[in-house]
Amino acid sequence: MTPELVSRDLPATAIVARLRAALADAVSERSPTVERLAHARTSVAFRVAGAPDAVTLDLGRDPVLVEDGDHAEIVLDLRPQDALAFTDGALALAGSIITGDVGHRGPVREYMEVDPILRELLRRGSGHEGEDARRSSCPARIAPELLAIESRGLQKSFGRNRVLAGLDVQIPEGMISVVLGPSGTGKSVLLQHVLGLLRPDAGEVLIRGRALSGMSRSEIMALRREIGVMFQDGALFSAMNIYDNAAFPLRQHTDLTEPEIEEIVMHHLTSVGLGGAIDRMPNELSGGMRKRAGLARALVLNAGIVLCDEPDSGLDPVRTALLGELLVEQHAEHGGTMVVVTHNIMLARLLADHMTIVWRGRVLESGLAQDVLESDTPFVQQFLAGASEGPLGMDA
Repeated sequence: MTPELVSRDLPATAIVARLRAALADAVSERSPTVERLAHARTSVAFRVAGAPDAVTLDLGRDPVLVEDGDHAEIVLDLRPQDALAFTDGALALAGSIITGDVGHRGPVREYMEVDPILRELLRRGSGHEGEDARRSSCPARIAPELLAIESRGLQKSFGRNRVLAGLDVQIPEGMISVVLGPSGTGKSVLLQHVLGLLRPDAGEVLIRGRALSGMSRSEIMALRREIGVMFQDGALFSAMNIYDNAAFPLRQHTDLTEPEIEEIVMHHLTSVGLGGAIDRMPNELSGGMRKRAGLARALVLNAGIVLCDEPDSGLDPVRTALLGELLVEQHAEHGGTMVVVTHNIMLARLLADHMTIVWRGRVLESGLAQDVLESDTPFVQQFLAGASEGPLGMDA
């Protein structure tokens, strides 16, 4: 029975009680996944239309606490059918906040960072395996306070080659965003600007509302510790085994002891299927294994933003699909924002919550993946279909 039909039969007070029980169950087990919810360091109240009481999830407590009332830093207003879908893990609140289907007050971006984690915990508890609840379309411009990454009028040329021609990208918080487009259209150059490795000729890049142009070198270096990067070929250190490659960021940027580092590294390597390969060198690994090792290294610092640059490069279709499923799993486990740059349509369809199509250094289409994939724009239709006829040619 769909949440819409159930909501007609359940009073709002019963829906609130059901939500409270589901939340309490979701956070009851002490696990690394539940502990990551506390990274938000905030409290959020869920109000259901028609119900006099609300449920608050206090993410600033250890352990996380579920209690009655709406005395919280963030308040979310849910329609009954949305509350039921959320209870079953069938509604991504980050997307619904962006579309306006869920009203909000307070610094909601802090909650959006951990929404994928809570959603997966609720999904496991309910056993939900059906389709997710549909949302309204994404607005043409997303409110800045809901964005993890934004570029405004970004321009970059290399000699006579103009790569970015006024790129306006909006990457929402708490979602897997795919930047899709033909090779050579500026996707990887965008990531280099996000990392502060390149300075734009014009325009601006903002990370969670902070402009890179106003940061000192030390501030940019500190920011990079908040961003994990999965490079095309894994970019592993050839003289280090897999364990030491994954441990490298922790040894460089933290004061953790070796036993603490070992616990973190083994957790991440095991989660990507490499727990039994820790002593192997990069040249002893397949291409897929190197990419998984690179992903584990990108995650060890619990970065709030993870950038994946052409993660499918060099992989066959089966391993591309398996890697895509792994990226979805890791996002649900760790939360935050994941940005995947690719020209692979199959991977984009598998991964994307939000999608941006880039062509000739500009954004051609952007929005929730469902809407972009149904676009009637000629270029989008041609690119998604892989057709030879259309605006994209050999010289484009």
